[in-house]
Amino acid sequence: MHRLTTALLSTILAAALFLNTGCNKHSYTTPGPAAEMKVFGITPADQREKLTDHQIKKELERKPLATFPANICIARVQGNDYGNHYHRGHGRGAYSVVTTPDTLVESDEQIQRIADLPMVAGLATVNRMILPQNLKSDMELRQAAAKLHTQILLLYTFDTHFYNENHASPADVITFGFGKHQNIRITSTASAALLDVRNGYVYGVAEATAQHEQPTNSWNNQEKADESRRKAEAEAFDQLVTQLTHPWKGVVHNYAVPPTTAAIAE
Repeated sequence: MHRLTTALLSTILAAALFLNTGCNKHSYTTPGPAAEMKVFGITPADQREKLTDHQIKKELERKPLATFPANICIARVQGNDYGNHYHRGHGRGAYSVVTTPDTLVESDEQIQRIADLPMVAGLATVNRMILPQNLKSDMELRQAAAKLHTQILLLYTFDTHFYNENHASPADVITFGFGKHQNIRITSTASAALLDVRNGYVYGVAEATAQHEQPTNSWNNQEKADESRRKAEAEAFDQLVTQLTHPWKGVVHNYAVPPTTAAIAE
């Protein structure tokens, strides 16, 4: 009887142990903790430091330095040796700067919308007097913006292409006034970036694309053709200004000190 009781008790204990080690469908035993990597002299910060490219690390270490309300310097940049029917870019090298605004593209209304953004103290534009001829990087523009006593540099550019119907690649030359009727599709993408004048920190970017379609038989001179280009760019710029409000709201939220807080801090 004693042996039977002992055997029965052993069976019950073994069954309980079996159920508690993973076969119980009504419970789950979580895995154990990870090894403490500091034991091996490795920390996440060390890993990031070792694996981050030097140039990337340099960009990540930049910190915003602008004060708010901020003065903004606006500059339109285009490719080297850029020229349209009305304006030519200033400078040579990595890019050129269009220093004369095209009021049919960058209208006074759109510029005023930028000026009316929260925590914007004022706007300024660069001109040839304060720009060098050799343009290599953002440094030349930031130096010009600093001369104007602005804290943030707003750069924007247009990437505009003409496409013949049934052709996927852009056309470098458009022929009009001769031959059969063709539709030309003009696509313009306006891109912008907000940079800190002091160190080039990028606060945010924005982009917008517009299209304009025009039959070639409606063009009888270069002015008419270029007018269609300006319409596409004007639409893209209008959308770009709207898109800019989103990163700017983030800039103000993250970096602008409310006047009441500033007064208390003083």
